[in-house]
Parts: sequence; C-alpha cells; structure tokens
Amino acid sequence: MSIQAILFDLDGTLIDQFEAIHRAFSRTISGMGIPPPSYEKVKRSIGGASEETMIKLIGAEHAKEAVRRLRPIFEEEMLNGVLTLPFVHEGLKALCNNGICCGVLTNKYGPHARATCEYLGLSQFLKFTLGASDTQWKKPASQLTKIALDKLGYGTNQTTYVGDSPYDFKTAENVAMTCHLVATGTHTKEELEALQATSCHQNFKSVVSTLLSLS
Repeated sequence: MSIQAILFDLDGTLIDQFEAIHRAFSRTISGMGIPPPSYEKVKRSIGGASEETMIKLIGAEHAKEAVRRLRPIFEEEMLNGVLTLPFVHEGLKALCNNGICCGVLTNKYGPHARATCEYLGLSQFLKFTLGASDTQWKKPASQLTKIALDKLGYGTNQTTYVGDSPYDFKTAENVAMTCHLVATGTHTKEELEALQATSCHQNFKSVVSTLLSLS
C-alpha cells in the first residue's frame, strides 16, 4: 500500500539540538563532581531514554540522580542554538501538501519536544508530538508505537518511520513497519546501511523525495 502517514524521530532527524544537549549533560555531570563528557561522546550516546544515555556516560550508580538534575538544566539550555536540519521545513510542507499525515515519536521528554517543535515552527506540519513521559513506554517499545499509530489513524501498512539511529530502526521493526533512515544525526550512512532498513539517505531532501514517490 502507498504511504499515507509518517512518524518521525526528532533529534538528528528533524532538528539539531546536540549543542544544547551536550551543554546540559556536561553541566549536570560536572555539577556532580564527575569529568564532563566530550561532545562526540554525548552525541553517540543519545537516542534512548535519558537514563540510558546517562548510564552510557557515567554508569548506572549515578544515572537516576543525574537525570533528576538534568531536566531543569536542559530547560535553560534547550533553545540555545537549536535549529532545523536542512530542507526539513520544505520537506514537511511538501509531504503535508501531498496529503500525508505526519507526527513525531521521540524519546525526548514530551513537553520539551513539543516546546522545541513549536519554537522552530514545525508544529504546523505535525498532527502531534509524542515523547517520553506522555506514556509509560519509550522507544522502541511496540506499545508506544501502537499508541502513535492510533493517534495518526493509520496502520503499519500505510505508515512508515523515519529516523537516524538503530533505536529508530528497532522501533519500526518491533511493529513490522517500514523504516527509512537518514544520516543527519548520530550515525553515518554506512552504519545505517548495515541495518538493512527500507532505504537509507545522506540528507532529508533525499528521504522526502523517496517518501513522495511512495505516496
């Protein structure tokens, strides 16, 4: 069946918020007396829930406390330097004009994700933005994806997922949904191609072109 709806990941797929994320994580971790991680280490660690990222960065013992401290710090930093990735506004507009229903499914804290989408002018193209804390589940749990599909009003045969990481591929795979990956975030095109998703792209313009051809 042709694509009628698309679920998008947020960080590294639609937006670049990595500088703010790195600053927030660094401030949080250094405030606990632990040497702050490099930009690249933080970037390579995100994609799952915040606690998973903290475990990768500083270990399980201090992760819960770090996440508790992180949220207010991130709220101070989150809009500093955030931007949409190239062709995202134009691409989302083209998809919407073609009658495709779009939503965001992310592991970013839901209120932060919605505030960022609103700030960047993306909300006008989205039916919803669903994130961490909005349900009891996080990606790649199939229960969360099924909630997103219900909100879209389309099934897995009519919907595809677009993301930039193995988390996103697994999110789609867990509900037997197609997945298109774009190398604008945490992983290279070569790394993503090894996952054998439906398609893999170097930039957002390329993935939109493919999605429009399938609609």
